[in-house]
Amino acid sequence: MSPIGGVGINLAVQDAVAAANILGPSLLRGSPGERELCAVQKRRMFPTRATQRLQIVIQNNVIERVLNSTKPLAPGGPFKLLKRCPYLRRIPARLIGIGFRAEHVRSAGT
Repeated sequence: MSPIGGVGINLAVQDAVAAANILGPSLLRGSPGERELCAVQKRRMFPTRATQRLQIVIQNNVIERVLNSTKPLAPGGPFKLLKRCPYLRRIPARLIGIGFRAEHVRSAGT
């Protein structure tokens, strides 16, 4: 996991919540089986891969450009669009803060 975006801890917490929700009932009965473990992996695979892909895109298209530039840079198209349309700023904020799939703790009664 790249440190770009600082979202590694978010994914770790979401992984833990998904694991607790899926494995919790099995743990109360004894030991989870392979089916439950695969369910955790399947649930968390898309958000992890999507986050890592986004980090690669940012690395290759933003950070690399900045590091390799010898002259002052102006904000690119996406940044100009975010400046013109403030409501679109929610999208990157959501991806950084919540990720591609939000996880919520489920208690035994829900």
